[in-house]
Amino acid sequence: MPASPAESPAHASPSGTVLTVAPTGSHAKADVPALPVGSEEVAAAVAACGRVGASVVDLEPRHDTSVPDVVGAVRDRTDLVVRVAAYARSETLRTLLDSGAQVLTCPVNAPPEFVSDLREGARQRGIAVHYEVRDPAELPRLRELCEQDGFPPHVVLMCGAGLPATLGALAEAVAGLPPRAGFTVAGAEGSAVPALLGSLAAGGHVRVGMADTLEYSSGVPVRDNAQLVARAAGVAKIAQRPPLSPDHVRGVFGLSG
Repeated sequence: MPASPAESPAHASPSGTVLTVAPTGSHAKADVPALPVGSEEVAAAVAACGRVGASVVDLEPRHDTSVPDVVGAVRDRTDLVVRVAAYARSETLRTLLDSGAQVLTCPVNAPPEFVSDLREGARQRGIAVHYEVRDPAELPRLRELCEQDGFPPHVVLMCGAGLPATLGALAEAVAGLPPRAGFTVAGAEGSAVPALLGSLAAGGHVRVGMADTLEYSSGVPVRDNAQLVARAAGVAKIAQRPPLSPDHVRGVFGLSG
């Protein structure tokens, strides 16, 4: 179970980096043959990412896979923390709550009833809830939710159309987070590298993966998820904030064993 609110260390600023991989998103396998799809492919990809520095995996529901099957395969083959995006589409909330994920990511812009049901269902099951923000306009709602929680949250800032991956925009978004919040930054497509650099500069954590970008650099396709993780791990080491182990991350996130 997550640590009690008083014990939650989500606000901690460790000397290392929580490195998350998002291995598969909404892309079609037919369009991106290198994309891992299905429980065994995803689990193998996540294991490879763990070997080069990833400590968290972000999984997104897909129409062609079962979230519980993928979560089970990843947990069988790796010790990474499993975080599932709890979107109001694709699968029922109960399926996501019972998937075996240790953390669910709640989009702040989701319908209020969905957010309420997600938070209550997670509380009953001892699942941690993180929050996803895609636009600075969502920050006031985030602060309202976190006041209800009564303990520091962890927030995933998704850079893209609503939140540019510029130092100014990131600094403003970070300044608008609830007190003592921990945060991870992800960047879509061309914003992937600026998001990586900006988050490390701002004292945040990092998410990379083929769910966010299919290019390693302009015009150069990604070989696999491990390639993106290895680059992020190398940059984090240069910044003197090396990737944290899954065990350390469980402490940062307030998770048990």
